[in-house]
Amino acid sequence: MNKETVINRVAESLKNDYGAFFVGSGISYESTKVDWFKLLEPLTNELGIKINNENDDLPLVAQYIVNQYAGNRGPLLDEISKAFNKKFSINKYHKALALSKVSSIWTTNYDTLLETAFSEFLVDVKVNENSISRNVNNSEVEIIKMHGCISKSSHKEIIITSEDYEDFLVNKPVISQRLCNDLIKKSFLFIGYSYRDPNIRNIMVAARRLCDNCTKEHFLILKRENDIDDEKRKEKIRRQELWCQDLKRLGISTLFIDIYDELEEILMAISQRSRGKTVYVTGSHKGKDGNDVAQQLGMRLAKEKDIILISGQSSGVGANAVSAFMEQCILDKEDINSRVRIFPNPYAANPKYSDDLSLLPELKRYRANLLNSTQVAIVFNGGEGTEAELEVAINRNCNIIPVILNPDDRDTEVMKKLLKENSIMDKIKAIDAEYHSKLLSSVVTTEDVHRCLMKMLK
Repeated sequence: MNKETVINRVAESLKNDYGAFFVGSGISYESTKVDWFKLLEPLTNELGIKINNENDDLPLVAQYIVNQYAGNRGPLLDEISKAFNKKFSINKYHKALALSKVSSIWTTNYDTLLETAFSEFLVDVKVNENSISRNVNNSEVEIIKMHGCISKSSHKEIIITSEDYEDFLVNKPVISQRLCNDLIKKSFLFIGYSYRDPNIRNIMVAARRLCDNCTKEHFLILKRENDIDDEKRKEKIRRQELWCQDLKRLGISTLFIDIYDELEEILMAISQRSRGKTVYVTGSHKGKDGNDVAQQLGMRLAKEKDIILISGQSSGVGANAVSAFMEQCILDKEDINSRVRIFPNPYAANPKYSDDLSLLPELKRYRANLLNSTQVAIVFNGGEGTEAELEVAINRNCNIIPVILNPDDRDTEVMKKLLKENSIMDKIKAIDAEYHSKLLSSVVTTEDVHRCLMKMLK
């Protein structure tokens, strides 16, 4: 399976609310540096064995350790607690996940890094049977920690040994049923799992039993095996391919990557496309600069049947684009509810709020969810509020199109920042060299903005 196919299918499922992520320990490794084989080494030395990641099954090794202590899980879980009960920083993979239009994440990880990554959203974290049946009102993201949480679960709730996996369906009936329902209704992307990872097999074998081979299509991104020795490398690759062929039997298609850094690029592409063809127009909240062009642009966008316009309940340029868009939809007998997505803006209640710089941090917080739902932000010239929104748009991985209607616009803080942002300008140059040239040397028209936007949304 090729990269573009996986990106498009996963993004489409997320966009239509039937997609989810399944996150393994590889996603956290860059933050925690926890190597499970080294972590268990002090305990396996007592068993008189040396373990390695090519031959050993971690749940089975964990079972040997518990058996050694006559069924006492304490020494094993104490080692795990010491490794994970620390303050870790999220990494680029967590950040990429938090930029996607996702409402449901399953994980076998014990750490709390996913909760940290989604801290700007209202998160419902489920760590045991009881929490599965209770929902947080108005939650935006649900994180299900099916193997427990090292800081929130009791010792008996942590899934770690072979016996835990064997008895999972019996001991965790509510989580098991929820997993079955989600595997039938949602398309999962498995990330952070390695070749021969027992978690995937155990999860999918249980799912197959529960779901009677009726799950949706699922995807796994996997780093291709390698070795300095050519013969060993061929052997490893062949074994990995056979393992992935068997996963296909369980409903999982595999995308191979050569280096793990490719995963960030893939997740970032998924994050943008998962938002659908969504557009947000922002700019000055005062005066009439850009209003005519914003109105013309709104009318043109309404004619593009698959575009959804984001309304931030702002005044000025943004409001003019939304009003014209809605008016054109009404004239064309389009369903406005399916074409406009509204995000509340408490600062639109009183015009004087737009001049209160002390409110900018709160404005950014309110704009995080809006811009996380936006694929392309069209930025007209504006003041501090526009600059604040631009900062959030960059942080939320939006595609950005600057609009320069007057040569003097280039001297404003907003446009200076945009024109110096290489990632933004390089992308515009790649998709529309004419628009890029006009941004640097002249002015753009409604037709120019529309053309650049449509190329960007392809």
